[in-house]
Amino acid sequence: MLRRFRQHDQRQVVDLRGFWDFVFLGDVNPDDVDITSLQFNDRMAVPGCFDATPKYAGRRGLVAYRTRIPIVDETPHRLILDAVHHWSRIFIDGQPLRDHTSGFTRFATDILGHEPGEAELIVLVDNRFDYERSPLHLEYFDWYHFGGIARGAELHRLGTLWIDRLQITTEDYAERMIKVAIDYAATTPPGPADMVITCDGEEILNEQVNLKDTAGRIERLLQLDGAALWSPDEPNLHLLHVRLDDDDMRERIGIRQVSVDGPRILINGQPVRLLGFNRHDAHPQFGHGLPDALLIADVQQLKDLGSNFVRGSHYPQDVRFLDLCDETGICVWNEALGWQHTAEHLTDPRFIDAQLTLIDEMVAMSFNRPSVIMWGILNESHSHDPACRPGYEKLLGRLRELDGTRPVTYASNHPLNDVCFDLVDIVSVNTYPGWYHGGIEEIPQRLDEIIAHLDAHGQADKPIIISEIGAGAVPGWRDWNETRWTEQYQARLLDTVIRHLFVDRDRVSGLSIWQFCDCRTSEQTDRILRRPRGFNNKGVLDEYRRPKLAYEVVKRHFHELRSR
Repeated sequence: MLRRFRQHDQRQVVDLRGFWDFVFLGDVNPDDVDITSLQFNDRMAVPGCFDATPKYAGRRGLVAYRTRIPIVDETPHRLILDAVHHWSRIFIDGQPLRDHTSGFTRFATDILGHEPGEAELIVLVDNRFDYERSPLHLEYFDWYHFGGIARGAELHRLGTLWIDRLQITTEDYAERMIKVAIDYAATTPPGPADMVITCDGEEILNEQVNLKDTAGRIERLLQLDGAALWSPDEPNLHLLHVRLDDDDMRERIGIRQVSVDGPRILINGQPVRLLGFNRHDAHPQFGHGLPDALLIADVQQLKDLGSNFVRGSHYPQDVRFLDLCDETGICVWNEALGWQHTAEHLTDPRFIDAQLTLIDEMVAMSFNRPSVIMWGILNESHSHDPACRPGYEKLLGRLRELDGTRPVTYASNHPLNDVCFDLVDIVSVNTYPGWYHGGIEEIPQRLDEIIAHLDAHGQADKPIIISEIGAGAVPGWRDWNETRWTEQYQARLLDTVIRHLFVDRDRVSGLSIWQFCDCRTSEQTDRILRRPRGFNNKGVLDEYRRPKLAYEVVKRHFHELRSR
């Protein structure tokens, strides 16, 4: 994975990006595949989505990727895959090591006791919809599920003592006090080990630690005197480097604390108004495997629009994108994979267990990103159904267990009868007045009704985010009638929304417009027939990031609001 900073100096890391051998197997049960008899007849880019390429466009089925990896010695090596869609099985020299499901999150598998030399790595990947194997990917979702090894891949030589993870928490932003947690592991109890921590090249700790177990955690409170704080307006970053004997790991951090004070969201004690968009990590030519240049372009356009906020819809965001948000001061709502789930899902232990695993992986891969200021779950699911409440309690509880430093939320499209709002720190509402019901002139009344109801029913002391609102506009369609699907209608609707929420009122703490750019929808017939071109057309840019009329309208409002 290409990061915006070098993570290791001492650890040997092999970047596995490039062209891998490939074969499309089709409608085959993975359990019936004989790995040793596969005939690889093609090549495929890693990272990338095979079903976004011309030859395999739109095809679903089992595929296999193959490459060769160098095993340096018999100490443990770790294969890290940043996202594989939807289901995968890993083989080394024909031996299965592990399965993984869900996509969008990083996972690892350790290679133990392998003889030195080159090893054959094969990854079976399945992009079919199969609830038994992959309960989090469902065909009815309103976006296209691309398949493949969509993000980066690396091989790490771990040695005999290694750092599993660094977790850095701001304990007191005013005092520049941070807590560094170092999770380590070893092949045998290490005993005494040298530990050195530097920040921005300056040594701040040098000591010997006695590690009596083969796995554990070391915690230290460190004060970084004079360190600059991170905020959306001043996104200052610092490089923290930890060396533990022969291994090392570097993380880039921002010193900041997020809190909720009544109806306000605070960063370092200062209220912040969140203005931005929902964003899908997708493109018609690359699927979910976005190249670096496109990520840069997306961030440039978000900043040009005056945005300081992105809701990652509806799955965890690529850490490369989060790195760019760290640098540019874009706050992120990072969200677990989900869309319009019912009690059938939320009372199914398989679904809940898969969600918990994904939440664990999402938090682990993005905990240290200062741009991530809140966690979310279960977009537009049945939070109005009491039968779903235990599921919400369990998933939100896991987020709080893993990270008590960030607020939690979920986007509800049932604001008038939701039964789970008491479980969150921030109330978030998806609503589409002027699009699915009523006209543009009815938008102010509808928004006021929702906010008044929330305040009257126990949510007056919580921030409110309008997490989705918008209108579809087919790119290039403009006419004198300015009706639905024209660019003029979308521009007028968003103008009305922003004026009412932030010029005429000040109760709402954030807005994420649906959406940043158009994206391909599900191939289900009943859905695609309601989506011109087979796309969700509510972006202020089209799928190739070309602006519609609404772009300039939103840009003007956001820059004016940010300057106040």
